Amino acid sequence: MSTPEPGEKLRLILQRLDSRLLSKLWLFYRDYFKNDESCLEFLFRAVRQEPVYTEEYLVEQFSHAFNDDNYVDPDDHLFIPRRMLNCVERMVSAARDMEQIRQGKDAFKIVFLVTCVETLQKLSGKDGFKKDMLFDFFETNTSSKDKNYIRKHFAHGEQGLYPDEDGFWQFISVLSEYRNAAAHEGQYWDSCFNNYNSRTPLSIMAKAQLDKNSKKAEHVFETTIGYRKFDEIFVRTCISFIRNYVASQEDTTNADA
Repeated sequence: MSTPEPGEKLRLILQRLDSRLLSKLWLFYRDYFKNDESCLEFLFRAVRQEPVYTEEYLVEQFSHAFNDDNYVDPDDHLFIPRRMLNCVERMVSAARDMEQIRQGKDAFKIVFLVTCVETLQKLSGKDGFKKDMLFDFFETNTSSKDKNYIRKHFAHGEQGLYPDEDGFWQFISVLSEYRNAAAHEGQYWDSCFNNYNSRTPLSIMAKAQLDKNSKKAEHVFETTIGYRKFDEIFVRTCISFIRNYVASQEDTTNADA
């Protein structure tokens, strides 16, 4: 099957998305792509399996749903990528807005982002412990470049003190613990990103694991990662997650054809 031209892709997207929703998604995602065409391709692939409904079909479906308590929309799964797009835009935007409400209080933002991860994983059909889903999300979908950036800018103790430890894994472990402390113990007031002086490492203390086989304990970590930088890494990781999900659905569709 031939690939549609950009103009045709836009037309097909607008058959499925309201122009106002497309505008919102475009403004949010565009900066994470090298050009308009690659961003358009991402959005197109996310929604192209959605059906295009006629007014008569919608009336008929509403009638079935209204009269049958057990009604299940047979096309519901085709809208999962769109829900993923919306989830990332809403949760990341909400996390950014928290800076206006509680400046410098990173735990508020982490709660939104971890909730975003959990929602994406559940939409994709995954289940299990929340911590496991968080690690799977980052380990599977974060690019090597971004993983190495985190390793370079986040470390147990002073940078280079424990060269055999994985700073990326520990960073995710600390995020998980900050989220848990905020959600379960009301500790929303901590800052865990270096937002003011990236040249001078920020020391933070967190009760976290150092690796999969260690127990939780209080440790000191140093970081030069600012929240804005992590925000960029997070959105890129979400885009990778959505791409991987869409590709898996396309493979399933092709196998069934």
